[in-house]
Amino acid sequence: MSYVALATRRFEAMAAFYGDRLGFPVLRQWDRPNGRGRMFDLNGLKLEILDAAREKAALELGPVGDRIHLVIEVADVDVAYRNLAPGTAPPITTSWGARMFSLRDPDDTAVCYLQWVEG
Repeated sequence: MSYVALATRRFEAMAAFYGDRLGFPVLRQWDRPNGRGRMFDLNGLKLEILDAAREKAALELGPVGDRIHLVIEVADVDVAYRNLAPGTAPPITTSWGARMFSLRDPDDTAVCYLQWVEG
């Protein structure tokens, strides 16, 4: 997979969420009359956010629902939780060998932090 692209009508809020709140580095960005976007490195997964209002052909945006989850693998999910998500549900240990917690971006896409555990 090359990258995931999410179109949004809340570009500034999405850029702040992934860049400022979650601290992912910007790989590239552009701001033109007919398009604006920013690409982040989510620990190896590239995420591009596109300003739907600036696209040459208007993008129709339906609800995200729970069809899409961005999964960020980390070495220590408890540290990630303390740094990024206080006030949300704490990490859980799954029956399939992981510890994880989830939060939602400004467009309601699930962002899950996951740590694989042994046993």
